[in-house]
Amino acid sequence: MTLRIDLKSAILALSDALDLVGVNDFQHGKRVAMIARETALMLGLPERRLDRLFCASLLHDLGVSSTAVHRRLLHEADWDARHTHCETGYCLLQPFAHLSQVAKAIRYHHTPWVELPAGLDEADALDSNLILLGDRVDACLLQLGLENPLFNRHGIVDAVTSLAGRELSPEVAEAFLAAATREAFWIALVPRHVQSYLDDLLLIDWRITIDFPQFGHVARLISSIVDAKSHFTAAHSLGVAQLARYLGERVGLPADALAEVEVAGLMHDVGKLCVPDEIVDKPAPLTPLEFSVMERHSFETYQILRHIPGLEQVAEWAAFHHEALNGHGYPFRRSAERLSPEARIIAVADIFQALAQERPYRGRQRVEQIPHFLNAFVNQGVLDGDLVALACADLDGCWRAATPEVLPGSA
Repeated sequence: MTLRIDLKSAILALSDALDLVGVNDFQHGKRVAMIARETALMLGLPERRLDRLFCASLLHDLGVSSTAVHRRLLHEADWDARHTHCETGYCLLQPFAHLSQVAKAIRYHHTPWVELPAGLDEADALDSNLILLGDRVDACLLQLGLENPLFNRHGIVDAVTSLAGRELSPEVAEAFLAAATREAFWIALVPRHVQSYLDDLLLIDWRITIDFPQFGHVARLISSIVDAKSHFTAAHSLGVAQLARYLGERVGLPADALAEVEVAGLMHDVGKLCVPDEIVDKPAPLTPLEFSVMERHSFETYQILRHIPGLEQVAEWAAFHHEALNGHGYPFRRSAERLSPEARIIAVADIFQALAQERPYRGRQRVEQIPHFLNAFVNQGVLDGDLVALACADLDGCWRAATPEVLPGSA
């Protein structure tokens, strides 16, 4: 396939997705990256090392998709289970040649300096400790409020000083104290300045391009993070992607479109990371307020994917999975003439796969029950009747595509 993706853009988009998990604690990963990088500058690290550290910091919470886990990590520095997400992030990055170079730093970013493995590479040890520093500093900032970090700096500096020699290496603590003397260090952490900081970074070593099949592996990585949010959604994104491709083959989509529609299926629910666990797993109908929170997810998907050059079309297909042919879907109220065949395929695949899975408010539907539900959506003007007829005519094949087997611990 001729489409190629800039890895830097993909990493920043993944960082945006991970930021959603904090719900109201937005930009956590980006601030950790800024704090770690500005401290590393005081250590005199070369630009290439700074870029690697920055990317590792952006992705340090790769193993977190639960809002409850995110809250505990920020408010309980000594939480016994804090290392679990470090191992998850490490494992997720192992298959990727360029991204795997930051995996070890992520693996040990909650390990105190004095407890780091003796055989750990010096660069990985330093990066992991700089991320730990950034994580602790940002946890303090969030507790004190981000309106004026400069005003709260003295208490944070005292807290970091108390960590030197055990949690933090003396050199890292000293470098932070040097960076923290500058007012600009703190003012830059105000939310409106964070994006400007990112825009100014070149990240030369991370401006490589990957072809679309390689990006498909990154999309699979992202989908695994999303689906891990709840055991009810295990392999949901993968099932939607496989069924979307299966239906696309049957309507004669060309090979390039099939690859793109599969990626759209993998990433259609990335915005759901911003929905609190208690809403996703609620075993009862959502209140109007809760549903308004849930409705945000497809818009968030669009905002994340559309900023990756080359994925503008895929972003629409993914984000329109709750649009309806009658114009009463969400979040854009697209009507039939503005919904492409690929977007319609994703919508059918999403509902089919959801029916094939257990949900907190209902059991898994049997394969022979699915046509009843799909045709009801056709009659309501939601789904494409021709696509639903195609799926119902090949019910067993669609069921197999929509219900992939997932190995324990891989969702």
